[in-house]
Amino acid sequence: MFRTILLLSATAARIQSAAVPACGMPPSPQGSRPHGSRPHGWPPAYNSPPTSDLTSTYSSLPAYNTPLTHGSASTWSPNPSNASSHGVSPSVTSLIKPTGTGLTDAAQSTTIDASRFPSTADVRSTVDQICHSGLRLPGSPNHLAVVDYITEELSKIPGLTTTKSSFELANWQPAENSIYKSAHLKVGNSSLDVAGSIAYSLPTNGTEISGPSLADRAIVGQLVYYNSSVNLSSIDLRGKIVVRDYTYLSLPTSVFASFSYSVTADVNNQSLYTRPFLTPPNADLLACSLGGAAGYISAFNISRDQLEGYYSGHAGTHWLVPGVFTGAEQYQELREAAAANSTASIRIDATSGTVTVPRLMATLPGLSSDTIVIATHTDGVTYVQENGPAALLKLAEYLAALPLSARAKTIKFAFEASHLAYQRDSDKTLALALDTDYDTANGTTAFVIALEHLGTRAIEASPATNGAAGNVLNYSGLGEPILWGVGEVQVAIDAVVNIATTRNLDSTIVAPGFPPANPAGKVPTYPSMGGFGTYYTNALLPTMSLISGPWSLWAPGFGAEALDYDRLRTQYLAIGDAVLQLSQYSRTELAGNYTRFRQERAAGQATTITINTDDAQFITGPGPVYY
Repeated sequence: MFRTILLLSATAARIQSAAVPACGMPPSPQGSRPHGSRPHGWPPAYNSPPTSDLTSTYSSLPAYNTPLTHGSASTWSPNPSNASSHGVSPSVTSLIKPTGTGLTDAAQSTTIDASRFPSTADVRSTVDQICHSGLRLPGSPNHLAVVDYITEELSKIPGLTTTKSSFELANWQPAENSIYKSAHLKVGNSSLDVAGSIAYSLPTNGTEISGPSLADRAIVGQLVYYNSSVNLSSIDLRGKIVVRDYTYLSLPTSVFASFSYSVTADVNNQSLYTRPFLTPPNADLLACSLGGAAGYISAFNISRDQLEGYYSGHAGTHWLVPGVFTGAEQYQELREAAAANSTASIRIDATSGTVTVPRLMATLPGLSSDTIVIATHTDGVTYVQENGPAALLKLAEYLAALPLSARAKTIKFAFEASHLAYQRDSDKTLALALDTDYDTANGTTAFVIALEHLGTRAIEASPATNGAAGNVLNYSGLGEPILWGVGEVQVAIDAVVNIATTRNLDSTIVAPGFPPANPAGKVPTYPSMGGFGTYYTNALLPTMSLISGPWSLWAPGFGAEALDYDRLRTQYLAIGDAVLQLSQYSRTELAGNYTRFRQERAAGQATTITINTDDAQFITGPGPVYY
């Protein structure tokens, strides 16, 4: 399956959480426990630095300074003077600079007038309306309520036309809409607390069935522990409950500059970028499902309280084993129980069936039918995942208030869904439809902007103190690094680099995507935009994408405080600037190197990563990829 998470080098190390120095952090997020030191015998890897030289690994990758022509030795710079040597016509490279005139000269404006944009308090109120209800699985009552709210808000904006469609999903719904309350773990006869159930793991609905066979879907079994170097698919897992460390990918922050157009200096204020969203345990879950395991336990080295309700592995694949996440406080007991060949049981109280998932498309006409599509998704878990709908609502509100003469292009606001079960993510459906539209005689698609996880605060892990186990999470006082991916379109690159400076964006990486680069014969040069923007760029649509991945992405306990709302509003202003500036160019000018990519694909000279729209939610064998 085509992944939405970062496409990362196979040589990059996957490690347990490396120790990150505290940086004068404010009070712990909601649900944090007292600090403490590690108990005797705690595995060294849990607080060890990366074992491989990731800096040298990434410095050898194709960097941004050679993406526009495969194999070119010339130096790329995000400025017009260098464009002609990279296949971009010099005639389309002059950036329309921000006029600074705001709405007083609306027909010429290429920046958002901050004084007339919704206030920070208004932005926060809209985010709260969307995110306050907690878990919003696609097609669930909470999700439908969010879509109803968005629909009502869109109806209040003059000039918008909204259409609604839907699709079906094989869903998974935890009891009481609670990842935490749905999960139960016992070692012997003693209950052991958990962070929560693993989404889409096998529901047992309270009935403990013992037995080793896959047909029995056994949830009582012998505990076994395997370290992260062991390939579970090579092990006899029948009847076993597998305990596995949750491993993290850790990158030196200096890596970002090696493939970027620009990086703000504050990105390097932390030496390592270590986050859990890059490494969900999907491969383990597939191996356990196919191998007849009784269950699966993914053990974090972070305080359980801080991760309560953690949602990860959002493929939407219905795993054939029950699974839970645990925290640092449970780790030592699990390891000791596994060493003693103890028996454990897992109970997952959840249901599955078929639900109808809604999609919304709001259209704001412009002087031209050429269209910029701004996309996000409406399902979510936290205030981070997903707050994108608030951005679309506030941008729609502002842009609709402009006179028609100020909107050179039509703007579509795509509220997609099922990103939390991305086997059925409707962004894939939209990407394929826009791909078809792009080359038709009456095609209108000009550019796509994908938005997710905006306005986030950086959270870092550090060793606990006062005898507590593992690591704890605290705000660092910085903004979480955000990747602003910009496909190979000269005018778009120049615009975003300029906007990042003029809006004084913090912790921002402007780049053509995320490494590794495609091999020869595949396009575009960088196949990953870090998130669901990846679907659009691989449909060879001119694309930019904004995404961040803090610890609070999947951990609901951080609540509304996971966001810096002033930062969030500034990012909205920057995105609005990009919409207005891109609107000044023709479809041809906005195509950039995507024109060549599409020509090479049509001629059979190049291929793309396949956007898989097959329904692979159910495991039928080892062949298909389910994550």
